Amino acid sequence: MQLEDGKGTGHQAAVDEENRLQVFSVTLSKFASTSETHGSSFCWTSATAALAANDTLLWLTSSSTTQLLHIQKIYVWGDVPTVFKVHCPTYTAPAGTLVTGVNLNRTSGLSAETVAYTDETTNVFAQTNVITTVRNNEATADEFGQWINYDGALILGYHNCVAIDTTIELAAFQCTIMGYFHD
Repeated sequence: MQLEDGKGTGHQAAVDEENRLQVFSVTLSKFASTSETHGSSFCWTSATAALAANDTLLWLTSSSTTQLLHIQKIYVWGDVPTVFKVHCPTYTAPAGTLVTGVNLNRTSGLSAETVAYTDETTNVFAQTNVITTVRNNEATADEFGQWINYDGALILGYHNCVAIDTTIELAAFQCTIMGYFHD
């Protein structure tokens, strides 16, 4: 038995004696696939600055009017035990230190259609906007961070925001948001 490709090219695939076709596939996450095919996967990172209690480690908003920003993962680490609150505040004109998104497809020339700030000071925290809380277990000899995986389910449209706040004063921290643009 021979299978034809259905496109009229005459290509055929042979099946084995039990009429089975052996195939090969490669599985990519949406994040990796979007990076490879469209060059539109990005990360935003802020690190190693002192923050007061209830300050924002990283704030991000989409400025794209044509595509949605899917948040894949968020990484947080602080130098003392704290609770990190991931929340989606209402958009206000931001203030703080500008963070530029880095394209993960280093062959792509695309820039992220976003605005991001570390130590952002104008967003208003509201408990009703909290989507995740994570506690680190930081001790001097045990430095590790926490990954929060949204797998693209946290979706930001134009001027939708996500922010990560700390509940305790930090002398040092690291925070990364990874995401991709898709229709």
